[in-house]
Amino acid sequence: MQWCFVYHDPTPESGAWTLPRGFAQALRQAGVQVWSCSFRDPSQVVLPSCEELQQRRISVMLVFYAGRSVSLERELLRVRQGTELLIVNELGDEPQTRPLNAVRVQLSDLCLSPDAPSVEHWRALGGRCAWFTHWADTALFHTDASVQRQRRIVTTAGRRRYTGFLKAVFGPWFVNRRCEGEQNTELYNSGLIAFQYARWRELTRRVFEAAACGCCVVTNRLPPQLGLEQLFVDGESIVLYANGWQLLWRLVGLLRDPQRAARI
Repeated sequence: MQWCFVYHDPTPESGAWTLPRGFAQALRQAGVQVWSCSFRDPSQVVLPSCEELQQRRISVMLVFYAGRSVSLERELLRVRQGTELLIVNELGDEPQTRPLNAVRVQLSDLCLSPDAPSVEHWRALGGRCAWFTHWADTALFHTDASVQRQRRIVTTAGRRRYTGFLKAVFGPWFVNRRCEGEQNTELYNSGLIAFQYARWRELTRRVFEAAACGCCVVTNRLPPQLGLEQLFVDGESIVLYANGWQLLWRLVGLLRDPQRAARI
């Protein structure tokens, strides 16, 4: 099976890890023949001609883009009208980006959304949509035995709810650092606990990435329909909190029992 993978890449000359590049590599490792077609400028997207797609025997066009690009939509319409290949759109950071995705949903044979309520929204409007939750690319996010777990609580949240409170309570035990690429792997491998707060009440990618690096993930409890507790069990594979006091109580409990935190 031949796939054409379309994604936004503002720095194609860089060899650094990005989520689409990692996903393309995972597809290849799974035996899928992938032709990567990236675009630098979302306002000037040019996809391969219908003739070239047919010559390459492309059967699926997979599109990764978070946001709206009228240029991309026009090109997808051209491909839709000129070929019989399947168009699959990954809808980015829904629910935040949901208002930007209506046209791409209409142009797709299948849409993939990380947000279960957004899936139901598009299905109710006649779209073909499946829940495709976030994941950790284990080529980057994995345990590293060479990194000592000397930090207590780590996060990459930046300025977000509870971060100031946790810094005031735990001081140097709470490390909040913005990272890129492999810096994330090093930070998560150095921490016993990873703090997360989903400000949009959404299932966040950082939950999976921190867990893949061996952290005990502590994040805010989400409504049942979002599916977090279909994937993780509170107290066994994740630790959930409903408010600031419960967050503090659960963190203190984990710090007093680091072996339990390590198991989670």
